[in-house]
Amino acid sequence: MGKKAYWLFLAMVLTLGLLAACNGAEEDVEGEPDDEDPDVEDEEAEGDDGEDGEDGEVAGEPQEGGEIIIGQTGDPNNFHSAYMADTQSTDVADMIHASLLRNNDEMEMEPDIAADMPEVSDDGLTYTIELQDDVYFHDGEQVTADDVVFTYEVFLDEDYTGPRTTQFEYVDSIEATEELEVTIELTEPDAALEASALGFEIMPEHILGDVAADEQEEHDFSTSDEVVGAGPYEMTEWDYGTSITLDAHEDYHNEGPYLDTLTLRIAEDENAVLAMLQAGEVDHANIRPQDVETAEAIDGVNVVAQDGYNYNYIGWNHDRPPFDDPDVRTAMTMAIDREAIIDGVLQGHAEPAHFPHHPMSWAHTDEVDEVPYDPDGAIELLEEAGFEQNDEGQMEWEGEPFSFELLTNQESHARVDWVVVVQEMLADIGIDVQTDTMEFGAYLDRIQTPNYDFDAIAGAWALSVYPDPEPLFHSDQYEQGQNNIRYDSEEFDELAEDNRAIVDEDERTEAVQDAYAQVAEDQAYTFMYYPDVHQAHIDEIQNFQMSPESDYYRVEEWWLEE
Repeated sequence: MGKKAYWLFLAMVLTLGLLAACNGAEEDVEGEPDDEDPDVEDEEAEGDDGEDGEDGEVAGEPQEGGEIIIGQTGDPNNFHSAYMADTQSTDVADMIHASLLRNNDEMEMEPDIAADMPEVSDDGLTYTIELQDDVYFHDGEQVTADDVVFTYEVFLDEDYTGPRTTQFEYVDSIEATEELEVTIELTEPDAALEASALGFEIMPEHILGDVAADEQEEHDFSTSDEVVGAGPYEMTEWDYGTSITLDAHEDYHNEGPYLDTLTLRIAEDENAVLAMLQAGEVDHANIRPQDVETAEAIDGVNVVAQDGYNYNYIGWNHDRPPFDDPDVRTAMTMAIDREAIIDGVLQGHAEPAHFPHHPMSWAHTDEVDEVPYDPDGAIELLEEAGFEQNDEGQMEWEGEPFSFELLTNQESHARVDWVVVVQEMLADIGIDVQTDTMEFGAYLDRIQTPNYDFDAIAGAWALSVYPDPEPLFHSDQYEQGQNNIRYDSEEFDELAEDNRAIVDEDERTEAVQDAYAQVAEDQAYTFMYYPDVHQAHIDEIQNFQMSPESDYYRVEEWWLEE
């Protein structure tokens, strides 16, 4: 495909996306805080009535009462802190649950249900946490040290089946030393304990205490409106595929909630979300980059923007040859013009990615070789790896035309659009790509343990402000973890292992950067781009803040101006 034809193709993809209803918002992100899985904990704040202004704070006293309707693509999948693995779930769970510690607007840890920051022994092996005495679950039961111990022991249970297997690896014991005091003993110091493990939401022992760890993931508590937390809002109704209703928790222990009710309108995709915003049916929504101008034209709606603290990627299944060969993966990256995708599909609202963490992070380094767009070089590299180009221009591998399936989820139209462009780019070097899109829950089921049923996936990870490379990329994290591509590198494992035990910040920074650089060198993923994030809300919403933490950061402190 020539350059002119190629740009016409990009324009066609964009136009079709806009005609489909002017397209709506958010990039679905698999991960969740702190990587909390992988790396997950995302984004940062400040903007004005326009795309780059102040968030939405105004002078004046908060007003209580009222309802906000939020547009969201897709339903949550789980509300249990040990089993959540997608942002639809974690964003809603943040409204429902409370944790020992939480991030503030400076992305530093501060007490949530803890009375103060943990007291840490001189050797870094003992953490003592005092709890506030005024924290209650939605059913009126007080949150005590027993609930904290119960929650954390699920992660340590030998029958635990969730993806969070590294955050507690240095924990030797957890004990309720008093009714409102928890003591954690470590086998060695853990530099990330506060930012990862102590940020997990606390589950009620009086409800789940008799449920085996391997049964809690599918329990009604975790998957329905029977969920009970200690956060600012309690779920009162979940009409799957349609809406979720959350009412204010009157005994909430922190500021707010000021709104009486939050209603999440579940939409099939981003087009439907934007259409609801245009029709005045929702008050807040994430907006796709292509739709910023459309959203800004809606009367009474503000659009704010920030750098998204996440990246989009293509993950190659290393368990399926030839993707086990780093030269093949590098060739795939070389054949993809990421700049053209950003300009043509995302309207320039992104930066090319070359590294498995964000440039704003201390974990990022520029000291990696960027893989250039070079289709001729890609063909040469593939031929060196054993491919041959036949008379029809098809790339053959082991005597057969090479073809693979590229899978993504249907809710993210941005990815659905650029996957089609990637298909065309790889066709230009003789590779047949079959694309498939599916509902987010089905997509997660297919790409996660125990199925891992894919050749390649187009996805996104939200990122942690205090990252740990192990959950996504360590070889131990394949059978039960988040390394679903089965990246297996002795060099990476050696660099990343026990990085959290390095308490010297400079030394840990170097270790984490070196480990991530190995991932980039091996092209475990094709790192596509770091997107800008846009959110739209009606003028009446006050004290709105954008944050890497959540799409609905401190929603309990939002209020409506009469």
